[in-house]
Amino acid sequence: MYELHLVEHETNHLNPAPQALKLRIRPSGAADRERLKACFDGLSPKSRRMRFFASKHHLSEAEQDRFSSADGWDHIAVAAVRLDDQGRETEALGFARCIRLEPAGDRAEISITVADKAHGQGVGTAMFRQLMELPRAAGIRHLRCEVLAENLPMRKLALAMGGQPEWMGDGIVEYDCELPPPPQTHRHRPWFPHPYQLVSTYRPVARIARSQP
Repeated sequence: MYELHLVEHETNHLNPAPQALKLRIRPSGAADRERLKACFDGLSPKSRRMRFFASKHHLSEAEQDRFSSADGWDHIAVAAVRLDDQGRETEALGFARCIRLEPAGDRAEISITVADKAHGQGVGTAMFRQLMELPRAAGIRHLRCEVLAENLPMRKLALAMGGQPEWMGDGIVEYDCELPPPPQTHRHRPWFPHPYQLVSTYRPVARIARSQP
């Protein structure tokens, strides 16, 4: 089952000066459209270039539709959402997604975006770990990730997750992460059609708990 969890321990460990972040990592879909747009609008020009490989000033309506249309099967997405002192969701500090390269295929492309204010605090790692689990139950066996060579944090993360690098030219490195098969074959979609129904199941934990399929 998909587990909700905090990454508070990582924020303390990696960046002890600021107050630790309290985040919920959960499925993302159409309900996060405004959060997604606000997260992009808060990115620095450098962060936008690292994500899209080019200067980008805004997300078009079509892009907002596409990025918020995760179905949990061919398009799987998670969001890292900040929690207030009462445990209520506020702003999104990151999104991670994988999209199949072909319908019903076993390969998907993964991308991660983390708000500048949350850089260096383990948010990308937490989302990547969760996203390494969810596609397994959907029959995805390989995650592909294209990264600018100068994006050292993302390259380090891809290597830590077992990615095999291949230089593509034009300053781009491609990583292929092979996923182990799930313990059992799942015929249903490993997803929750209404992510906000998960709020009531939230419970804080002391460390990142990887989900179990």
